[in-house]
Amino acid sequence: MNIKGKKTALEWKEIFLSTKFEKNYTYLQNDLGYTYSKDKTIFKIWAPTASSVILNLYTKGSDKEENSKKLNSYNMEEVENGVWTISINEDLKNLYYTYTIEANGEINETNDINAKACGINGLRSMIIDLNETNPDNWLEDKQVNIPIEERVIYELHIKDFSYNKNSGIDEKFRGKYLAFTQKGTTLNNDKNYPTGIDYLKSLGITYVHLLPFYDFGSIDETNNNIEEFNWGYDPVNYNVPEGSYSTNAYDGKVRIREVKEMIKALHNEGIGVIMDVVYNHTHRLDSNFNKTVPYYYYRINNEGKYSDGSACGNETASDNIMYRQYMINSILHWVKEYHIDGFRFDLMGIHDTETMNEIRYALDREFGKGKIVVYGEPWTASKLAMKENYKPTTKENLGLLDENISAFCDVIRDLVKGDVFIEKNCGYVNGNNLNTNLKEYLYKVWNNKMVEEFTAKLPKQFINYVSAHDNLTLWDKLVITNNKEPNFKNYDEELIKQNKLAASIVFTTCGIPFFQAGEEFARTKEGDENSYKSSPKINALDWERTKEFEDLVQYYKKLINLRKKLLILCNPNNEYIESANVEEREELIVVTLNICEKIRKKYSKIIIIYNNKNNYNIVDIDNTDFDIIFGKCFVNIDKNMLKINSKSMCIIGKN
Repeated sequence: MNIKGKKTALEWKEIFLSTKFEKNYTYLQNDLGYTYSKDKTIFKIWAPTASSVILNLYTKGSDKEENSKKLNSYNMEEVENGVWTISINEDLKNLYYTYTIEANGEINETNDINAKACGINGLRSMIIDLNETNPDNWLEDKQVNIPIEERVIYELHIKDFSYNKNSGIDEKFRGKYLAFTQKGTTLNNDKNYPTGIDYLKSLGITYVHLLPFYDFGSIDETNNNIEEFNWGYDPVNYNVPEGSYSTNAYDGKVRIREVKEMIKALHNEGIGVIMDVVYNHTHRLDSNFNKTVPYYYYRINNEGKYSDGSACGNETASDNIMYRQYMINSILHWVKEYHIDGFRFDLMGIHDTETMNEIRYALDREFGKGKIVVYGEPWTASKLAMKENYKPTTKENLGLLDENISAFCDVIRDLVKGDVFIEKNCGYVNGNNLNTNLKEYLYKVWNNKMVEEFTAKLPKQFINYVSAHDNLTLWDKLVITNNKEPNFKNYDEELIKQNKLAASIVFTTCGIPFFQAGEEFARTKEGDENSYKSSPKINALDWERTKEFEDLVQYYKKLINLRKKLLILCNPNNEYIESANVEEREELIVVTLNICEKIRKKYSKIIIIYNNKNNYNIVDIDNTDFDIIFGKCFVNIDKNMLKINSKSMCIIGKN
């Protein structure tokens, strides 16, 4: 088998698909990259199609830095399974390096796809002693241990969190990792309105899901411009933190230490950190992957072109064993080195189910079954070119996954407040109709029946939500669908009720609740439904709204507290509920949950009542032996009826 020299994409595809290539060039040891010691550093790179590989050493991460120069170049040796290696018997700490790789008839200089540190803009990889990046007492820091029933996920962008001056964060930390380490911040020096990490603690959430903070390509790290903004779904170096969120992007050690400080600060408050990961595509096709092993890491369609299931110009090939192993090693690195508590997979449908299960099993072996949170988007953006006999991790294939892999449920999202792709489309809370589809959905999910094309095995595989960074914020959707004047910042009592009811459904439907940062104080992006590179002023959290919409914030706090107290609401393994009935009574949706005897405490039955009407409704509850657990509802004069406020939710417990 000739795997050297220049070939077409289809020729490479045929080679990579062959059992002979997989047999001869699979390398599963987790020692690619470099292994540093004071006496020597060993470099290894998997490049089976390369004709030659040269290691280059530099003093700095870019040519434009002062005292930047190339120190030396070394020819590397090809050894086993396509691995090239060299050992340099010197102390190389804090130097930068690249590889010059000749493959497919081209010569390219590239950074190391396995690098754990890099310089400015990820141009060169960096040799460091990772132990020197540890904050004080880092070895005592551990992942949080939160029961699945109490998991509440809060989606947050690092710059959004502290960009605004009214965050109270020191200017030098605004938009940075270290903003999470600053305690005691308040809105306008009013201790009644905490901001920053104190606010997160007071809210009661158990995890923050941070939008991408691996090294991404859309922000120029050289200018340290606080006004530059991007969500970060454009990966460059998967195993290195993004430099623009650090206080010094030139020194590759600083970003690593500051990420650890951020995570440690959140852990100190009992809050876990979920990392948004985008292994499904790369920033560009002239990536370090393509410069290392051309065509291998991407799917090629039958026409010999790059498949584009991500709608970003390419899709990666998790069904190729060496990229699968790369993903596994990368995930394990983030957990071991940074104490990450979980992962959210962007466009998880692009990855095959076998890869996702292997990631789950690797995490379980190292850290305990189900302890590290794993969930993702069970869809793609376009058609895939996956190998035959592999299945994409889409909604219809969730049944092939380990039970501890969860997925966003777009069904409940759209039923509650309307289709995200149709701006004026309404749902249950903003349509003022019964919405029998929601009733049917609730019946299916509480009885563990298949919901549309979702084939999840258990309720804990459902991530319930109504808003995320994509599409309109919940508040903006409500403003638009209610035909309000387009002043998204105004307080509106009617919309507050709809917001509360939407959150109530998310928090009282079995599964795991998830909400976008600021949803609890009517966050607005002024109708911008795709703000991935909009002004940070549009994207930033406006902490003034925590005061203006204080009643909404307090309502979310109560819902979060309810989840922690009424554990049957998660029903993770479908073992908490003996039976469930969902029916329409007096134009209300009434969910009756009969609690299993083995976990029954005070109540044998829980009844959840949703009223989406603009007027109160009265419902017969059969007898007087009940307690009001949550919500403002009133017992009617004959003690057999409940009066439910307009646009609200009520929960009662019966003995």
